[in-house]
Order: sequence, then structure tokens, then C-alpha cells
Amino acid sequence: MISRRPVSRRTFLRGAGAALALPWLEGLVAPGRALAQGVDAPKRLFAFYVPNGFNMSRFWPAQAGALDAAALNATSLAALAPWAQKTLVINGLDNHAGAAQGDGPGDHARGTATFLTCAHPFKHASDLRVGTSVDQVLARHYDGQTQFASVEIGCEGGGGGGACDSGYSCAYSRNISWRDESTPLPKETNPRLLFDRLFGVVDPNATPEARARRLRRRTSVLDFVREDAQRLNRRLGVADRRRMDSYLTGIGEIETRLVAAEQENQFCGPRFERPDARPESRSGYAQLMLDIMVEAMRCDITRVSTFMFGNGGSNRAHTEIGVNNGHHELSHHQGDQNRLNTLADIDAWEVGILAHLVRRLNETEVDGAPLLDSTTVFFGSEIEDGNSHAHYDMPAVLVGRAGGLETGRYVNLRGNERNNQPLANLYMRILQDAGAGVDRFGDDGVLALDV
Repeated sequence: MISRRPVSRRTFLRGAGAALALPWLEGLVAPGRALAQGVDAPKRLFAFYVPNGFNMSRFWPAQAGALDAAALNATSLAALAPWAQKTLVINGLDNHAGAAQGDGPGDHARGTATFLTCAHPFKHASDLRVGTSVDQVLARHYDGQTQFASVEIGCEGGGGGGACDSGYSCAYSRNISWRDESTPLPKETNPRLLFDRLFGVVDPNATPEARARRLRRRTSVLDFVREDAQRLNRRLGVADRRRMDSYLTGIGEIETRLVAAEQENQFCGPRFERPDARPESRSGYAQLMLDIMVEAMRCDITRVSTFMFGNGGSNRAHTEIGVNNGHHELSHHQGDQNRLNTLADIDAWEVGILAHLVRRLNETEVDGAPLLDSTTVFFGSEIEDGNSHAHYDMPAVLVGRAGGLETGRYVNLRGNERNNQPLANLYMRILQDAGAGVDRFGDDGVLALDV
């Protein structure tokens, strides 16, 4: 049964200047998703991007199989050695969407645009067409369950206008997160603005009197919501009334948690002060941005985040580690051993920043378990090797949840019957593990990876 009088999808239960979205009801015109009811042990995703590929001769462990600290210590991934048992390294995944396919040069822009989309972009300076990124598919799955569906951050800014790489829009080079095929989600690069956006209203130092006032305001909002819901109930069919009853039960549970949190002085806020400025060192800057995001995930402000250490094809010089040449310039190494050694130093330094994120996630507990155990950290680049600009046998490093795949392994899919599995299949596995399974992903994802 549905209501004889349609209810607008814009209907909200309102009270005391606040509003709560309705759950999905059959009686709504153009019904949408259900309001979040919460899930047990949500699976989180943190995608970590670095530009210009890697020195592949120093990247892979010596042999496939069990992964331990010794195996990682001999590679550019050495900083991950303490978490070898929580690390999965996969060789032999292809991202054909990043290949030219008749479009000529522009591998950095294509590779960056396809890093999380696995969809070949349209080559144009302003007409954007690529695909929805895996992080946004997962964000939609968690729609309404967190304050922010996803948060995009980075350490190198720049607008999306104009062409940046052989005729490709700068939007392709400067964004890895795409809400849909034509809408990139720009990243926040200012740690202070990021902090304010996520935690601006949190005041863990509030007095007991202030907390009591806030509790009264919050519970009064819920009282108004109940009254509004009772009026709306008269306009609903039987099935919708059952859904509304369940919804109101959930509101009662929210009120219980609010009261308990106020009485126990439990506030989920950042465990450090608001940053005054951006750190001068590149690594300190990146680590601060990552620290803020770990706190946001600990507080369940979001479950999905992407991080761009640099833009696609970035030529920034990493003087912090004594490298004065531009990274992109060095990546065209032409087999020069000195350049390759320098690239390996850059790779190891970048993995060290990744290791900082992993350590913070591992030492941060949520519901009695390390946050890392429920978070899939995916690390990679837009190309395999900066000299070849290859989009095949892409480096794929996962730490933590790893899409539910067994960790503590180096899996080499090259040279056997399972070679050339698309990277998109890995993303399908991550989505499937989080309960957001899809039939296809990108241009060539058709089956969730199982290794």
C-alpha cells in the first residue's frame, strides 16, 4: 500500500532549526536510497596516489609467495616491513584504459584520470568524459551514514581549466576522484581548511553546563522530529508506516547515544590542535594531512578518502631528500643508473609517507580493533615506469583490509594463465568486500579479483 497523497522527496522531519532526512518510503515520489541504518564493521577505503611511476627494478620482492620483513627490506617498500603480514603486493594487473588507444601522447593525464576509474578519458581540454571512480561508488554505498560521503586531499593544488598534458584537460591530471564521468572532486590541500571542514564544530573542552545545553537542544530536536513523524504517519500506507516505526526506533537509539556521550564526556574529536600553518617539509605536510584524515575516519566522519601526493606527471623537485632535479624529468631515466638510483630513493621516501599512514591507522583503535583492519589502503601511481609510460603490470600495494584478500603475500600474476587481469577487477573486489558489489566497473572490470 502507498499513500494516496504523494509525499515530496524533499520532505524532511524538522525541528528547532534542524532537519533529518526521511528513510526510503514507497509513498515518496521518485524514491531514493534508505537513510543509513548503520552497518557492522564498515569497510573503509583510503586511496594513496603518487605520480610518475616507480623504479620497477627495486619495487617487487624477489619471489612470489609469503611476504615477510626481509622480503620487503630488499625493495623500495622497506618502510612497510613492520606491517608485512598486513600487506598484499600484486604484480600483473593492467589498466588498459590508460593506454593511448589511438589518442597519441598524454599518458600522465590518462593514467591519473584512470587511476581509480579504469575508464578511458575523452581527449579534450574542457569536454570531460571519463568514468565514476571506485571511491565514489563506495561513497554512494555509504550515502547518509557519515557526515561526509568522501574526502579528497592532496599536497599539490591547481585548477582544472586548460590543457596540461598533450591536449588533455588539467582536470584529468589533478584529480583522481570522479563523482561521475564529467565531475571531478577537487582535493583540499590546506591542512587548516581541512581541519576546519571536518572538525570546526567540535569543542572537546566545553564546560559541563555547555554540554548540558547542547544535549537539551539535540534531544529537543528529536522531540520535534517525533511530532513531525506522527503527523506524516497518517499519510502513509501500511508498509511505509512499518518503515517509519523502524526509523523512529533508530532516532530513539540516537538519543540514547547522545545522552550517554554527554554524561560520559565522550566526544569524538581530533586528538591534536588545529594546525596554524602548513609544515615546510614535504613529508611533514603530507603526514599532517594524513593525520587529520585518520582522525576523521576514527570519528566515522567519513569512510572514504583519496590522497594525491602530487599531480599527474608532477615535476616537483624533492629537495627535502637532496634531489634537486624535477621528479618527472628524472622519471625519463633512459636506463641511466644514477637516475634509477635517485628514483629508487624517491620511491622509498614516498613509501615512508605511506608507512606513516599505515602506522597511524594501526595504532588507532575503533571498537577495540585497529582502524587498519577495517581499512583498505591502496597505493599506486598512474603508470608503471616513468620511462616507458606503461599502463600494464601496474604496481598495486594494499595494506590493511586489502579488500578482504589474504595479506602477507606477494602475488605475481605475470606469465601464467591469469595474466593481464584488469586493475578494475581489484576495485570490484574492494567494492564487493564492502557490500557494494557491482556487475561491471570501468572499461574492462567484469569479475571481482580472487587471488
